[in-house]
Amino acid sequence: MNISNRFLTADYRDGRVRIGGKSYSAGIYANHLLNQYYKNDTAARLSVFKQYGWLVAEQLEHGYLKTHDYLLAGEEIQHILDTLPKLKPFDTLNIEAERKRISELFTESIAKSIIDFFSIRAEIAERDEGQVLFDTFPDNYDKKKYKIISTTISEMQRTLSFYNRISNDMQKAFAELSAFVSRANEASRLDEAHLLPIALEIFGETPSPLNVQYVPYKKNAKNQAATVARRLYFDSYYSFVLTDFFEGLHYGHYPRKCEICGKFFIMTSARRQRYCTGTSPYEVRGKKVSCRTYAASINRKELAAADPIVDIYTRRCNAIRSEKSRGTITEEFARAALELTKEYKLIAQDDEEYAKKQYPRNMKRDNLYTETDKRLK
Repeated sequence: MNISNRFLTADYRDGRVRIGGKSYSAGIYANHLLNQYYKNDTAARLSVFKQYGWLVAEQLEHGYLKTHDYLLAGEEIQHILDTLPKLKPFDTLNIEAERKRISELFTESIAKSIIDFFSIRAEIAERDEGQVLFDTFPDNYDKKKYKIISTTISEMQRTLSFYNRISNDMQKAFAELSAFVSRANEASRLDEAHLLPIALEIFGETPSPLNVQYVPYKKNAKNQAATVARRLYFDSYYSFVLTDFFEGLHYGHYPRKCEICGKFFIMTSARRQRYCTGTSPYEVRGKKVSCRTYAASINRKELAAADPIVDIYTRRCNAIRSEKSRGTITEEFARAALELTKEYKLIAQDDEEYAKKQYPRNMKRDNLYTETDKRLK
């Protein structure tokens, strides 16, 4: 595992992402980008600091290096590290350790070593047939040192690639995530199966360069036993955001835009929820309220029918009452069946996996009545 990839690292398990020792719903960092993109003009600030980074990357690609440009590229990255903590997840990462790595990498001595390396490599490339035949190398060639410098150059190129691209990565990810949010309502149902085609059309088949390691993972401090999680080491900010978005989408977590405050929030069900639970910019009777409360106060309350869990529950309850009124089931049976439907609904609202698969089956008439009959006996 190369050192440069260790800076931006995340653990994923069961729809959760853990960074900096804290765990959140997968997809939260894609949502953070949507909300923080314009805050402090982070992307614009970062784009200023890449002039020398691009120059040095081009020089290394062509096999030469200017020490002056090299040192200034290191200074640019330090300026980028001044701004990054304004954006999640960088506020939880070890910025000081990364500063130290950059300061140790961009020095005059390393620049000289790289320049010497290119000089020796050029001499080796110009060997005549006899020298090649007998593996004759220049007197100043040190195989071990040559390998170390070669590794350093590879790390340097990865580092420059990460920081040179970070502002463009933010701009691209923000534009694509915004497009997804604006098109999400095209789906007949807001779940992975219906949202994925829209996401793939927007994001395309973009490769996400990263390295994977399997590590022990405890869901919380109380858990004694550890399970396996995937630790991902990202080569770019874009690959991180893209991974976080699709990991979230797989578990039904996707960004939505509140129609009251305009902020983005993470959804965790297939409801067509239009408002977040954050504080509304407007007051009701002189008091601060949530966006949902404000929406309800102006008769824009979300319809329960928009929630598939409530929708199934309501339809089944109506059917039970209708059968009771027709006399096809007894009052005692109807009461027990209604209690069971409510029990299933509460489980579904707490358990997303149950809500998607088992809940609709349990609420079918034959299954529900069979279970009700068992409970009455």
